[in-house]
This record gives sequence, structure tokens and C-alpha cells, in this order.
Amino acid sequence: MNEKLVQELNDLSLSNYEAKVYLTLVSKGPLTAFEISEATKIPYPKVYEAINKLKIKNIVEISLETKHKKFKAVEPFIAFQRLVRKKEEEIAELKNKTKEISELIEKQRFPEKPEGRIWVSQGDREFLERVSVMAAKANHYAYGITRKFSRIAELDEEVIRAAKRGVKVKLIGTANFDRISLARAHWYTANNIEIRIIELEEQPRICLIDGKEVCMRIDNENDSEVIWSDNKSLVNLLKTYFEFLWEKARKFEPGQKIL
Repeated sequence: MNEKLVQELNDLSLSNYEAKVYLTLVSKGPLTAFEISEATKIPYPKVYEAINKLKIKNIVEISLETKHKKFKAVEPFIAFQRLVRKKEEEIAELKNKTKEISELIEKQRFPEKPEGRIWVSQGDREFLERVSVMAAKANHYAYGITRKFSRIAELDEEVIRAAKRGVKVKLIGTANFDRISLARAHWYTANNIEIRIIELEEQPRICLIDGKEVCMRIDNENDSEVIWSDNKSLVNLLKTYFEFLWEKARKFEPGQKIL
């Protein structure tokens, strides 16, 4: 038994027994439960347990033409498509559920009064998630300073919604393009986002909206520090800084290539 393949199937949500049964059926063809047990050394009752789970996942088939039931593996390409589709359905259901739960919890949240707060957290993903939340709240403008034009699904959705409801979205890129960042920049311009470019050696990633909130990502050797604030003085300072860079920066052309 190829243990590496068993581990790979574990990652596709198959247990060890399920993976071994499936791989045995693929390599040896249709077998009875007893034959599977003999080939895999899995206890006979556990073979049926694994087969039932594989049937639920719709990746084994049963033959009723012989005296003893035989089981056959669905072709790997089709089987894996079914596993992926099942996982996508579970993720979609989880997204809907978490949205409903977050809305219920939000109603119970203690209303905070704006007090010029400053909060610190860590991580690239944390920054992009915070920016997504800010974009969802923007009514007039959302400005950003970036190096790689990073994207995640939540940010994509909120940027598109913001642009459609008339929010002025502007991005300043501060580094030369590679293939990936250029493709990302083209995606933004295709969704009505204005982009300008100015090369800067060191520059925090920044997002600010409506003169109300700002979020910065400051990189260090080990991780990224994320700073969020609704402090008016800080927000106004960074808005002025953004507008200064915007005037200095050159317009990004949709047909631009890697330098």
C-alpha cells in the first residue's frame, strides 16, 4: 500500500481505512468485502464501515449480479471531482451559516463610541480582512497604498460592490511589477479602480475610507504589524499623505507591461 497516496487521500477527507479500501479497489478491480479485508488487513466489520462511507461520498459502486456483493472504485478523475464538489458545497453552506451567525451576534454587540482608538494585530491575512470590512463600510471614497496589489475573495467582493455603489476607489502602487502583481493591477482597473504608480523603497501598506478609518500594515523580519485607527488626526494625516503621493504618481495604463 502506497502510504503517501493514503495521506493524500486523507487530505481529501478520506479516513485511513476509506483510503486503503478505495486504493485497493482501484489497483485490484471489483472485490467482495472479504477480499478487501484480506488484501488490506482491515478487520472485516471495518471494511463494511469504510465502504458505507465511500458510498455516501459516491466514489464506490456495488454489483448485485454475483452471489456475493462486489464493490468497484469509481474512476479517480470522476471520484475526485465529486469529492471537490462536495467540499465546495460544504464551504458554501458554512459561509452562509457564518454570515447568519455573525449578523445575530452583531445585534448583541456593545455599541462602541468613537474615541480616537488605535488597535494593533498581526498578519498579512488580517490586514486584507480588515481592509475588506472597511471597503464594505465606505460611502464616499476608499484609498489604498500597495506593493503587490494583493487580493483575497472577500476583498474582491467588497471592492466590486463599493465601486458599483459609487465609492471612489483609488490605489497607489509603490513597486515595479512582476507577472502576478501586473495581472492583479489589471483586474482592479477592469473593475473601475483608478491606479497610479510611484516607486518607493520602503512604504507601509495603507487603506483609509471616508476620512473616518485607517489601517496600516508595517512589515518586519518575522511578521507584519497591522494598525487600525479611527483617530481623526491620524486619518487626516494619512489622507494628506496619500493625496500628495497621488499627485506625484504616474497613471497606470491598462496595456502596461512588466518593466
